[in-house]
Amino acid sequence: MSWKPKAKYPLKNPLTKIEHHEKLPYEVKELARITDPNDGDTVAFVRQGKHLSILEASSRKLRDGSPYYRCSQSDFPLGVLPWFSISLNEFRKSPAKGGLHVGAMTSADENVEGEMLCIQRAMDAGNRQQGYIIMNRSRNDHSDIWKDSYHPQEIVFAENFLFEGGLLDLIETLGNKYLRGEL
Repeated sequence: MSWKPKAKYPLKNPLTKIEHHEKLPYEVKELARITDPNDGDTVAFVRQGKHLSILEASSRKLRDGSPYYRCSQSDFPLGVLPWFSISLNEFRKSPAKGGLHVGAMTSADENVEGEMLCIQRAMDAGNRQQGYIIMNRSRNDHSDIWKDSYHPQEIVFAENFLFEGGLLDLIETLGNKYLRGEL
């Protein structure tokens, strides 16, 4: 008998799986893209109706010279854009200023446009750096390894990418556009 994790909340229907960040389906619109300074991956923000897919695309040559391409996808409601920067600021507050208790690694789950999201601390977000995870407990991971069980969708960002590499500024800009109805 094997143990299979169960979803804590009702799962949303999956969004269209995007195989390549340069070959978007007709109904999908790219909002912005940025390069991760740690590994050179492209991070693209694309709109699928009332939802946001964040794509991480990596294109490299393997040791034998053959090409390698990967495009991972994490899906959220568009409301994740303004929610993230506000929630990240709250998450980072010290306990003395009303933040989480010392040693907290995850925020409470929050309902963002009908999907349950949280922020988690990542002790290794790649490149031996700490960072943050945006987790969507309302959507199952697209990866084939989770097709028969549940694993929430998540995306991990290193601190230097968020705070020095322009990612948080980009998310805040998109969040403000969303709030103004410009997306």
